[in-house]
Amino acid sequence: MKSLVHKFLLISLFVGIALVSLISGCANQIPNAPSMHYFRMNLGTEPPTLDPVEVNDLVSMTVLTNIMRGLTQYGANGQIVPCYATHWTVSPDGKHYVFYLRKNGHWSDGNPVTAEDFVYAWQRVLNPKNGSSYAFLLFDLHNARAFYNGKIKDPNQLGFRAVDNNTLSVDLDRPIAYFLQIMAFSISLPERKDVIEKYANTFTEAGHYITNGPYTLAQWDHENQIMLKPNPMYWAGAPKNVGIQMFMIPEPNTSLIMYENNELDFAETASSLPAKEVRRLRGRKDYHFKTLHGISYFGYNTQKPPFNDVRVRQAFSHAFDRTYIPKLFQSGEAPITSWISPGLFAYNPNIGLGFDLNAAQKLLAEAGYPGGKGFPKVEIWYASTTPENRQMAEIAQFQWQHNLHVPVELKNVEWKVYLKQLDQDPPQIFRLQWYVDYPDPDSFMNVFISESGNNYTRWKSTQYDHWVQQAAITLNPAARKALYDKAQRLLLEDTAAITPLYVMPKSYLLKPNITGFALDSLNIVRLDQVEVH
Repeated sequence: MKSLVHKFLLISLFVGIALVSLISGCANQIPNAPSMHYFRMNLGTEPPTLDPVEVNDLVSMTVLTNIMRGLTQYGANGQIVPCYATHWTVSPDGKHYVFYLRKNGHWSDGNPVTAEDFVYAWQRVLNPKNGSSYAFLLFDLHNARAFYNGKIKDPNQLGFRAVDNNTLSVDLDRPIAYFLQIMAFSISLPERKDVIEKYANTFTEAGHYITNGPYTLAQWDHENQIMLKPNPMYWAGAPKNVGIQMFMIPEPNTSLIMYENNELDFAETASSLPAKEVRRLRGRKDYHFKTLHGISYFGYNTQKPPFNDVRVRQAFSHAFDRTYIPKLFQSGEAPITSWISPGLFAYNPNIGLGFDLNAAQKLLAEAGYPGGKGFPKVEIWYASTTPENRQMAEIAQFQWQHNLHVPVELKNVEWKVYLKQLDQDPPQIFRLQWYVDYPDPDSFMNVFISESGNNYTRWKSTQYDHWVQQAAITLNPAARKALYDKAQRLLLEDTAAITPLYVMPKSYLLKPNITGFALDSLNIVRLDQVEVH
């Protein structure tokens, strides 16, 4: 999942304090609900969308996770547990599932959650007109790929159907080891046909959005804040008298000021504050640290000169010394050359192109640019001026100019513009962060398959696709790891389509009067158990 990089905003300390004062005065109760306490956090920016079909960023996912639920969900230890499906059966060949929906499952307006709600939602995902960047995750459903590609027109030929209101039958073209994990992801959430047909593109607005999760969308004041309130119809019971207030403040220093002024209950600190601030906070009792299944990386548009030459991409990867990163940020960033993060199956620290200046300079010379002579000007695009993002781009600019003697410029753009550019015409070099959507190496590896809507490198390899697809259905651990090793070497070494940088850390502050707060290794904040004391 792409990390939603905070939007650009030049804001001084004076303005930050002024903003805090404007938000002050609501520390105990949620507006229009005198008896309700609330948990206050900062999203950092406006969610681009709350439509499950379109969501592909962390900020939108944080909101969506707390207002919607699927057939399955993650338990306290990261294991798959029932949610709207109380149980399921699987055929011996792993290709046929039957999900049995709970009879006490309701939408926030009181209507039951039915199997047909899942059928309608999955048909929307697989409709190419809706442009879902995660549609490929459902391609293993029978006929799904053919339907998405227009070879099959009739949605009734898709491999899923509602047997009755509480029974969902699903047929796969091949067994998938992580299928139940996908059923917990946003792309598999149910949707209400009547609501979407009534409100069209505004069905996600407050007052229109009908949810089935622990919270409802009470207010969406665009570019300012989102308010969630407990959903009394939620099958597991509404959260205990706690609403959620989510601000959209892009300046991390302002967020910290608000926290220390008791106007936020949760504040993220990793890689978004000066190193001296992180060092100051690290010894406090309300300071917490977690390593995530996420990797920051530079991607190259492999169709744009000079990065259409694999030797140039390899030279840039070899010329980047990752040891500068933890020295600069000092927030727990762990340099990495592989694309599967530590802690996941098939992690291999010996894969990827490490720092090798001699190899870098030799490759650049072989590409026709000895000593950088004649090398065209290139741009690094990044999506904010928060310290971490700007400094990361500056590190790369300095290293590539100093080590390869090539001209490198920086270009900062607003996040939505950045996403649009990546979709339509990816720049020569771009930086993104990817957090896995489910705790399996496939969630890293499928980012760069040919059909992935999140592959902005324009790099495609049928061999890579084959190895990743084979790994998905291989149950023998050694054989599966061998496939991932080969696929990673092709992506990172033989073609150097990307340059992994570091494993994403998460440092955060949490008020001691908060219990039930959950932050998982996928970097999703889950608030259904949160209480304010």
